[in-house]
Amino acid sequence: MFGFGKKKIEYVQIDHELLEEIMDIAKESYPNEFSAMLQGKVEDNILKIDGLIFLPGAASESGAVMEIFMMPMLSDAVGSVHSHPGYDASPSTADLQFFSKQGSFHIIIAQPYDLDSIRAYDTFGEPAEFEVV
Repeated sequence: MFGFGKKKIEYVQIDHELLEEIMDIAKESYPNEFSAMLQGKVEDNILKIDGLIFLPGAASESGAVMEIFMMPMLSDAVGSVHSHPGYDASPSTADLQFFSKQGSFHIIIAQPYDLDSIRAYDTFGEPAEFEVV
């Protein structure tokens, strides 16, 4: 599917409780966006995402900014997640620039903030598939 450092990723698994948490946070944050880093690890060519890393930042109806320089050096961040206040989970130009610099797997969730409104992307902004576990 894609690479993660020197490791090849066959597919991505996301913990179902984490997705529930993401949906809840997106709903609570509306009409503002929320953003966080995705926490996970690669095991047997599977990227397993199981947590969030919240960094200082700011959020509004038009965007969310994280202070990436505040991330711990030994962090197991593998990508990012953020919400869009509208119904479109497509990445913006700013999203694509961020994706290319921070991690291998990125999630955008849009209204109505349910499982069907979650979209995932790789470093290049191409759609990426994932499995809920």
